[in-house]
Order: sequence, then structure tokens, then C-alpha cells
Amino acid sequence: MTFTDVKTYFQANRASAAELPWHEAAPLTPAELRAVRSSLQTFQRGEGTGGDHLLDLARAYGVPDYAAAMQLFIAEEEGHAEMLGRFMDQQGIPQLHTHWLHEVFRTLGRPLGLEHMVRVILTAEVVAAVYYRALAAATPSGLLRQICRRILHDEEMHLAFHCLAIRQWSFGRGRLSGWLWRQFYRGLMAGTAMVVFVASRRTFAVGGYGVGRFCAAIVAEYGRLEGMQRPGGVLTLRHVNDLLPLAEVGASPVAGPQIVVPQ
Repeated sequence: MTFTDVKTYFQANRASAAELPWHEAAPLTPAELRAVRSSLQTFQRGEGTGGDHLLDLARAYGVPDYAAAMQLFIAEEEGHAEMLGRFMDQQGIPQLHTHWLHEVFRTLGRPLGLEHMVRVILTAEVVAAVYYRALAAATPSGLLRQICRRILHDEEMHLAFHCLAIRQWSFGRGRLSGWLWRQFYRGLMAGTAMVVFVASRRTFAVGGYGVGRFCAAIVAEYGRLEGMQRPGGVLTLRHVNDLLPLAEVGASPVAGPQIVVPQ
């Protein structure tokens, strides 16, 4: 896989996105709203982070296809925020202009340059990959489940894209330095996961993710991505049906580009 492949995939994915059934959005009951309201506000704000600083760093990296792919990545993230925001508007859930967790991640992502910022983003996306599975299981809304499926579908290339970049940046790094940085980012992953779990515990609980299952899912997801970051590691895109079986969430398949991604 190359940055050119990623750029091409993002372009095809955008062109193939199916319209969601917005007219089928039945109002959630008070109990259903309590289960998802707070976490939706948090994640919707996080998806729409804006990417001017990130895009500037990507352009300064000097690889045009990487910068182009980053711009498309940012556009997909903003699209996720728009989908979630539209659903929230239909359900009368206020959108947040700011959130302390979002501000913490903005602060963490800036000081040490492009690689550090991408690793912080990757940490957030690992948690998001588990959250949207829990959200789909927690809600009876067919529309919200479809949104979760669409986001999870998109996130697969996001994860591979960031792992591809990290793998190139890490090439030739000393063993001790690499080990120390790996422990640092594992610590960041663990701390982030616990903070998000506590902040969105109602959704995780209703979706069947107690602390044990949640931690196991985070460890499995992060371990898979560490493998993808190693030289020679296979960059894989899972099908959304493997993440959210149709029988489990009662949703229709998500349309997406059928692209063979070279290694």
C-alpha cells in the first residue's frame, strides 16, 4: 500500500457513499436518549475537530500524495461529525461547541510535530472503533446503527493510513528509542481508553461493554495496529460486517468501494 493507493481509496469511498434513510428517524424514548445522549455529544464534537494545523504539517512533510490523502481523511472525519450532528438535531440533542476531552486531545496533538499528532489521532480512533460498536448495540434506532456502520467502514482505511505513515517514520529508529516510544504511546492509549470509558460508561454499559470487555476490545484493536506498524506487517481492511454482524444490529449493508489494496 502507498499513499497514492490511500488517496485513490478515499476518493472512491467518497463517491460511493450511500444516502442514509433520514426519513426513518423515529424519536428515541427518554430511556434511549439517556443511554446515548452524552456520549454522542462527546464523539460528535471529537469527529469535527478541524484539521488546518494537521494539514499544514502534512503539506510540510513534502509528499504530495500524503498531503492529499490527509485532506481527504479530514473531510471524512468532518462528514462523520455532520452525520452525527444531523441525527442529534433530529432527536433534540444539543451539539457542543467545546468539550474538555476534545481540548485535551488538541493540546496533546500539537507540541511534537506530525508523527506525534498522528499517533494521538490514532489513539482516539482506536477508542472510537470500539465505541461505535457499543453504540450500535446500545440503540434501537436503525438510522443511528446505519451511521455507526458507515463510520466503522470509513475508519478501517483511517487506521491503515496512519499505520502506513507511522511505519515509514519509524524505519531505522534505534531499538531502545523505539521501545521507549512504544511504551509511552501504550500508556497514552490506556489512559485515554479509561477516561473515555468513564465519560461514556452509560452507552458502553447498555451496549454490553463492561469494563472487562471494553479493555479486551481496546487491547485487541491496539495490538492489531501495532502489528500493522511493524516493517513487513500486513495492512488489512476489515469488512464492516465482521465488526457489526447484520444479525446483531439489524441494519442493511453499507455501500462501499470494492478496492483491492496492495501491500
